[in-house]
Amino acid sequence: MAGKTRASSGLLTVAHKEFFDHIQSRKFVLIFSIFLVIAIIGMIGGIAQYQKDLKSYTDQRSTASSSPLVGYMDERPSVMTVFGTVATYLVFLGAILGIAMGFDLITKEKESKSLKILLSHPVYRDEVINGKALGGIAALVLALAIVLFISLATLLIYGIVPNGGELVLIAVFGAVSFLFIFTYFSIALFMSTISSDSGSALIFTMIIFIVLSSLLPTMANDTVMDALAGSAPQMPQELLDQMKVVVDNSSRSTMVSFSDVGSNPAWKDYNAKMEAYWEKRGVIQGVLSLFSPTMNYDRISSQITTAATTNQVSMRSSGSSSSTVTVSGTSSAFETSDHSDTDIAGVLAGIIPNLVALLVFPACFFALSYARFMRMDVR
Repeated sequence: MAGKTRASSGLLTVAHKEFFDHIQSRKFVLIFSIFLVIAIIGMIGGIAQYQKDLKSYTDQRSTASSSPLVGYMDERPSVMTVFGTVATYLVFLGAILGIAMGFDLITKEKESKSLKILLSHPVYRDEVINGKALGGIAALVLALAIVLFISLATLLIYGIVPNGGELVLIAVFGAVSFLFIFTYFSIALFMSTISSDSGSALIFTMIIFIVLSSLLPTMANDTVMDALAGSAPQMPQELLDQMKVVVDNSSRSTMVSFSDVGSNPAWKDYNAKMEAYWEKRGVIQGVLSLFSPTMNYDRISSQITTAATTNQVSMRSSGSSSSTVTVSGTSSAFETSDHSDTDIAGVLAGIIPNLVALLVFPACFFALSYARFMRMDVR
């Protein structure tokens, strides 16, 4: 019992020290400050676009009863679209923050010759590596919590209140964002463990960052996808012959009309081939994305930030409403949609593959860091 208490005390002592070293370091304060300022600017821009979209949607609803194009009315915007802007900045600045916090965790101890002194105290090696990771995790959680708190405060300042489903999605967004930042923190920690100095660890980490965040996404472009999935099926000549191009001389616009589309089996065969082709491309892109934390995060954040809007199409006929008030001369909408408007289970089911892949990266790199540190020669 006494051994467990002593081990726990050593772990917490290391974690406590690392946490305060992180939040008091200039590099953490500088990068986090830049990230916070840009995130706030992005939030304000996203809120302005959200209010514009909401006004457009409200105007369409008010004229829907007299319009013959009711079926083409825009979808009701969701607060989650605002967080899509935050996600674009997290992809770069969040990764840089994680790298900055992890690339010298071990190498700085080697360079200052303090690692041998540290291990000479009554503290186990696993307590050192686990404590350093725990301190880094706590600092990352604090940084991300501050960003999300200020983001929510910004929404409230503009008179926008997320509903229950949107609050759940915001929490999921925060958890996924933490996983993404922690992924690059764990990669930097591993490089710090195997490198002889901090400069080498930073270079190796940045190379991996460029490969995972730029090279792999580039491989998913049209040229590479055409090479992997092949060319799209060509439309048969008999279908091309069915297409009649009609030119309106008055407006100089071109319209394409199709005759007997449903009666020709060739159309169904062509459509089936096209669906199979694009499904194949989607599978290849999905596989490629599993090897890139950046692509995984992009897919997950896109699914989360657009899910609420997609699932609120049914509100057109449900009779749900939103009330509008005026705050300092600005028209702001307070959302009154119900929690059930957003299919939380459906959203989570759609992100499971990418979420699992995003979990595997930090788990693998931290396991490698742990194994390397436990075998490290500190003489």
